[in-house]
Amino acid sequence: MSFNTGSDSPSLDWKFKCMSVLDVKQATDKIKTNEASYKLQTGEIGAVSRIDTNQVPSNDPIEDYMASGKIDLGEHGVWHAWAVYDGHGGQHTAIVLAHALIPYVERSLKAHFSSSSPPDSTIENALISAFTTLADEISEDGLTALYSAKSHAEVQARLAANYAGSCALLALYNPSESMLYVANTGDSRAVLGTPGESGFETVPLSLDHTAASESEVARVNALHPDQDNLITKRDGDCARYAGIAVTRAFGDARWNWPKEAMIKWEKQFSGKPAPGVVTNPPYLVATPEVKSHKLTGGEFLVLASDGLWNHLSSEGAVEAVSKWIGATKEGTLAEIGSGTAVAFGGGKVSADHAEGISFWEYWKVKPEWFVYEDDNAATHLVKNAFGGLQRQLFTGVLTVDTPVSKTMRDDVTVQVVFFDGA
Repeated sequence: MSFNTGSDSPSLDWKFKCMSVLDVKQATDKIKTNEASYKLQTGEIGAVSRIDTNQVPSNDPIEDYMASGKIDLGEHGVWHAWAVYDGHGGQHTAIVLAHALIPYVERSLKAHFSSSSPPDSTIENALISAFTTLADEISEDGLTALYSAKSHAEVQARLAANYAGSCALLALYNPSESMLYVANTGDSRAVLGTPGESGFETVPLSLDHTAASESEVARVNALHPDQDNLITKRDGDCARYAGIAVTRAFGDARWNWPKEAMIKWEKQFSGKPAPGVVTNPPYLVATPEVKSHKLTGGEFLVLASDGLWNHLSSEGAVEAVSKWIGATKEGTLAEIGSGTAVAFGGGKVSADHAEGISFWEYWKVKPEWFVYEDDNAATHLVKNAFGGLQRQLFTGVLTVDTPVSKTMRDDVTVQVVFFDGA
């Protein structure tokens, strides 16, 4: 009896058996695996005419999640929510958010609209309350499990959402008043493309909560004035706050829990110790920043995890989608893989030589390298963020899978919402 777990046809020919070299068409097929597009009838969700989505994993399993849902507020109408949850250190916190955050928002909004709501109640306060209440309950449940769970397995299951962490980006749409609200915690980003006299203009609807943000650095330094070593930057890495890239997040108990609880977790339940710089927790909050925008028609909204924004600017995303709209309407989308390829960073391509591409710093794409060849706006954004006409870059970063892919690209989640036939 013999067993073969590697191949159905074992041979001496081993090259490319663990990883195939992808061309542009195959790499495109890979990023299209999870794409979806929804075309809506007028009035089905207010002025929303179409929603395109995509997820391209780097981690296995992917740590990004996305969600959407209707929020029924009775006489105040049916609102709609779209959300992106960018997990880190595992998928578990993002799973909880995908399950619970929109229902928490719905409950908070219903309280806001109730007759007993306080006079200074606002939608912004309702969104902040939903985020912080869920974050507090995740933390409290984990702490309770440490001391009172009935089995070791139960402790591990209830600690999972605190061991990992997640950002949260949520867009809320009120069709009756054409209002858009965006609540953001972390480094995912929301950008609105609005029609103007000379094309679409870029309206940022969120701020990145990272150690590269001057306002966030000022905020966290004010919370810990006795620590001057909280922000660090090593070559080949992003700026970090107490060892983590974001300054706001759900979960991440290592940065927030009391020392006594962390020691118990580490010694009795195999928890990972808090970073050495964590001496006076808490350091991370889940409090979102909330922005609102009145829609006038023809806009599109891009919601994406930082796996997209690492390589693509907000203005670049708006330009890419706006020109994609024109090409789609005119029926001029190009054949996949067509056009004159450029070398990494621009310049002439050498047809018979591998381009040396360093991934220790995030590469950035420029609009002149964009391609317009995919019929899904979210896929279109991912392809251009991953290289566009820089075909060796695009095929290279899509050929690899985890764990090598983590040195080249992050998980990417994109939702593009079109309003009023944009």
